[in-house]
This record gives sequence, structure tokens and C-alpha cells, in this order.
Amino acid sequence: MSIEEIHEMLDSVERSLSRLRSANLHSKSMPLSFISDGIGAIYQLESEGVLSNAGINRTLAIKLKNLDGQLPANVMFAALERVRTYLRRIESEFGGEDNSTEADQRIFELDSVVERNPPPPVPVWAETWVYVAPGSRAKQIIAELSDLLDEVLLLTKSTNLPEDQAALTDIERAQLIALLETALLMLKGPLVERGLLKRLGNAAAEAATKAAQKNAEQGMAEISKAVAPKIWDLIKWLIS
Repeated sequence: MSIEEIHEMLDSVERSLSRLRSANLHSKSMPLSFISDGIGAIYQLESEGVLSNAGINRTLAIKLKNLDGQLPANVMFAALERVRTYLRRIESEFGGEDNSTEADQRIFELDSVVERNPPPPVPVWAETWVYVAPGSRAKQIIAELSDLLDEVLLLTKSTNLPEDQAALTDIERAQLIALLETALLMLKGPLVERGLLKRLGNAAAEAATKAAQKNAEQGMAEISKAVAPKIWDLIKWLIS
């Protein structure tokens, strides 16, 4: 990529971020076409093979590129902020002016939060592994749950608040991220373990409660709050 292309992408992302800010949509679900300028930058980064460097996983990237689809506005905002942060970083590597803000630096830090704060052993009572038949209602719930977990993971890894103002400490954040990433991998397989799901449901509920108490990271809190009911719904189908 040339420095000119990077600047063009930064401008595109900023236009979409400004549109989201002006609309003040919070967590309202919106068509991806609403931020088509920013999505163009996402397409370009993926074509260069570097989109994952911006902290956007493959599953979320597929959703972001679907201009006929929808995502919560705060999820779109977090994804675009991550792209902007990454573009600013590589802009400085090209010898341009370093325009990174403190918020950008915080997002950089969160990319390695799990490595810097290895989660302590997570007590999980392994109950049983259950086979999930293709086409079953449980499989549909897993797809819905995975969408929620992708969104919670992005928002958990994207706060621009310093640790003392954020909903979670970095250690708590690292543990939640590790649980989310582990659960997402598990849900792709044919067998699902109920004990881990219950632990994740409790962790998501705790994160939502702490966010409410601190009045911080409300987007993450709102989606986290929806995780536990979806998990209990899945468990009900797994034991039926």
C-alpha cells in the first residue's frame, strides 16, 4: 500500500465514523451500507491480507463486508475505530506524522492484553459433551450465540478507556477474552460442553453488571447482557 492509499482509507473511515457519531445510534442495528465508505477500506485491507492485523477476526470480517447485512451501530463503530488505529500505525511506519491518540495507544495495548495478563486457571466443572445435530434448533441457537460472542469480543478488545475508568480491569478483560475465544472455537465443532457455556454465561453477566456499576462501556454491557439468556436457551435444548 502507498501512503496515498493509506490516507484515502483513513479519510473513508473518518467519514463513516462521523456519520455514526452524528446519527447517535448507540446499539441500534443498522445496514452495513450506512458506513459504505469505511467498508471500502475494510475490503482493501483484506485484499492486502492485513485486515486481521487490525484485530478483526475472519467471521466478523465476513459480516462487515456484507453490505446487505446489518450490525449494531456500536459494533460497526468499534470495528472502524480499530481499522483507523491500525491505519495510523502503519502511516507512521511509512515515515508520516504519528497521529496516534491515547485512545489508539489503548487499543494497541488491548491487542496483547491476554499475553500481558495471562488468565489464572478458570474453574469450570466439566459436565458432558453433547453432539449437536446439523439442522437442529440447537444449531440455530449456536449460530445466534456465536454472532453475539463475536460482537462482545470485539467490544471487549476495543475500549479506549484507561484501565482505572474501564468497566473491567485488564486481568478481568483478559480472562473474558480468553473465555470468549475458547467458546467461539468450541461452538464451531460438533460437540458442545455445557460447563464451559455456563462459566461463560456467568462471566458475561458479571461483565455487564460491572459496566453498569461503573457506567462505562455500555455497548459491551448491553450485548453481554444478552449472552446469558441465549446460553441458557442453548443448554435447555442440549439436555432435552
